[in-house]
Order: sequence, then C-alpha cells, then structure tokens
Amino acid sequence: MAEVKSPDVYQNLLTLGGRYHYAWVVAAASGIVTFIGVEPLALFGVFLDPIAKDLGASRGAVSAVYWVAYFCLGISSIASGWATDNIGIRKTLIIATIGTVVPLMLLAQAKQLWQLYLWYGVVCGLFRSGFYTPTVLTITLWFKKKQGLAVGIVSSGLAVGPMFFAPLFRYLIDTYGWGNAFLILGIISGVILVPCCWVIRNHPSDMGLRPYGDTDEKEVSGVPAKKVIPSYQPLYYRTDVSNFFKYAMKTQPFFLLPLIHLLGCVSHAIPLAHVVVMATDKGIDPIAASTVLGIATGVSATSRLTAPMLSDKIGGRKVLILFILMQGISILWLLPAKELWLFFVFSIFFGLGYGGEMTPFPILNRQYYGTAPIGMIYGFQVMFACLGMGMGGFVGGFLYDLMGNYTLAIWVAVLTGFAGAGLSYLLIDPFKPGKKLVRITGA
Repeated sequence: MAEVKSPDVYQNLLTLGGRYHYAWVVAAASGIVTFIGVEPLALFGVFLDPIAKDLGASRGAVSAVYWVAYFCLGISSIASGWATDNIGIRKTLIIATIGTVVPLMLLAQAKQLWQLYLWYGVVCGLFRSGFYTPTVLTITLWFKKKQGLAVGIVSSGLAVGPMFFAPLFRYLIDTYGWGNAFLILGIISGVILVPCCWVIRNHPSDMGLRPYGDTDEKEVSGVPAKKVIPSYQPLYYRTDVSNFFKYAMKTQPFFLLPLIHLLGCVSHAIPLAHVVVMATDKGIDPIAASTVLGIATGVSATSRLTAPMLSDKIGGRKVLILFILMQGISILWLLPAKELWLFFVFSIFFGLGYGGEMTPFPILNRQYYGTAPIGMIYGFQVMFACLGMGMGGFVGGFLYDLMGNYTLAIWVAVLTGFAGAGLSYLLIDPFKPGKKLVRITGA
C-alpha cells in the first residue's frame, strides 16, 4: 500500500501555506466543472429557433431533442453515481469530458435533424451526467462545516454560465451559424475542463487530510480519531454500496425525492427551454430575448448559494417547499408578459425560485443518509430530475404546436411546481432525531 503522508505535510504543500484547506480548491474546480460541463443543455433555448428555421423543423420536433438529451442524461445518472463510488471522481470526469466535447465539435457538420438527435441528444446526454452528480456528492465529503456553502458554490456553476453565454452564443449563432457555435462551445469546454479534472480528488483522506471543519477528537464515520485512511480502503464511504442501496430502498425519501425532483424540473424546464422564443414571439429582439434567460440563470446563482446554507440552518425540507412555491408562482407572470421589462421581472423572481429548488437535494440526502455511499441513490434522483427536464422541454414545444401559443404550457409548469411543493411537505426523516446512521453490512 502506498504510504500516506502526514496531514501536516499536505497542509503545508497543498493548502496555500497552511492557511486555506484544499477543500476550497476542490469546491472551486467543481464549480467550474458544472459551469462548463452542463452548459450545452442550459443554452438549448438559444439554439432552438435558429435550428428549427435552418432545418425546416417544427419547434416540437427540435424540442424533442432536448427531451432525448435529458432522458439519456437521466438514465446514465445512476451509472455516474456508481462510477463515483467505485472508480473515483477523476476518472469519471475525464470520461465525461471526452464524451461531451467530441460530439459538440461534430455538430458543426450536422445538416439533418437526426444528427442533432444523435450527437446532442444521445451522446452528449449520456456523458454529461458525469459532471454534476459526481461533483456535488464529492464536495459533501470534503466539508464537515460550511457544507451548504460548498454545495452552493458547485451548484452555482449551473447558473453563472448561461448568464454570460446566452447573449454571446446568440451573437455567434447569428454571425457564424449554430453549427459553428457548437464547435466553439466544444473547444471552450475541453480547454477548461481538463485542468479541473486534474485537481479534484475523491476524498480528503486521499491527500492525508480530514474534511474541512473536522477537528473533533471523537471517532468520525468509522474512522478513529487522529487516523486518516485512503478512500480506496473499504472502511469508509465506499463501504457496502449495494447493501446500503437496498437498505435505503426501505425509506420513504428514496421514492419521494425522485418524484419531487421530476415535478420541480418539469415546472422550470418549460420556461428555461421556451422563454426566449416566448419573448421573440412578442416581437422582442432575439439578443435582448436571450438576456431574459441569462438574467434568470444568473439570478439563480444567488439562491443556489443561499438555499444550501439555509438548509444547513432550518432543514432542507422547509427550504425546498419555499423555493418550489416561489418558482411556480413566478411562472404565472409569463401569462401577461408582452414587453421586455415584464420578462425581466419574471426572470428575476423565477431565477430565485428555480435556483433554490435544485440545491437542497444534496443537503437533504446527507441529512437523511449521513456519509453513507449515496452515489447510486442520488443518481436515481437525478435520473428523475433529468426526465422531468426533458419532459418539460418537450411538452412546452408540443403544446405550442397543438395550441398555437404557450398558455397551456405555462399552466402545466405552474401546477407541476405546486404538486412538487405538496410532496415535499410529506417528506419524513428516515432516522429518529439524535439517532446516528450506522454502518450497513451484508449478512
């Protein structure tokens, strides 16, 4: 077995002179990974109308690509959770990077709709699950204190990207065409993601460190005080993955959290995929309309940071209910919206609700299941979330083709959000207050 260096050595070598914990490096790199890795899905609303016009396809047909991408992302989320638990986050991220960058660059040659389905929908969709699920789960193992802030940093990467890139890529589409815009996106993604994969590690024990804020002298999660072991030894968080998964299946949150995630994602996917064309249909300039999406996702960075911290203070369930309700109510504003300023008002309140709806889930999982190996469990929840994202994007386009407007689609978004809030109220902690999560082993 390789020698594990003293924690003091790593404090000096890898924590900027011993003042800052390396956990913050992992948090920053993970935030950049989500910022770049999930970007193509967040920008789909900017590409939708130009692709439809160029290929002579309906919005419903192009929106179905969005559904396929999220469907594939969803079904591969369990696999990415398994990979995180079993082969480690670095290898998982490298595979995801290759599987995302290559098809984005191949889209530059796409001339038919089936090529968009293949490269963007299927291939990118399958591999993109290797970004968010692994990073958000790994970061919860690097922090004992300020875990909510760390999750917020990672999750805010999903929001900051569209704020900057939505208007930029609309300009690139208008100037160079949507195919070349995908090529540029692929190049940018590869250049930024590769260095981030290098600095992210599975667990503090890989570097001879304890999680940030872990200064207790007591035994922590089965690791004796003042003793640090590599994460590839079976004693710690990678212990009994399959057995714990079977155990978790007996708890109520295992089934309810995925349904809540699905409903919440259907609710916000409809405006995310269609708000740009909703605005252009009202005669608003395409680049200005793209800023509506950019503002919404940019504002969501605020609640992505604050919602996990609130979850640490008052519990994830209350925070989840609050932000899902805010999301659903804000979508009602799209019904009377006809001028740009009205869309801007929507984007601010929707962004706050949408950002805060997503980020309590990792905290809730740790509150419910402790430091157990929950990669597959969270991947199962993300699978339903992705199905919801795909369904929302597709349903919005389908109902537009059916009705000739977005009124019914907006009501679907509102009602699914309210349904998600109702289910959140029913969540039950699987452990009694004060009861420690025990190690689950096979018979």
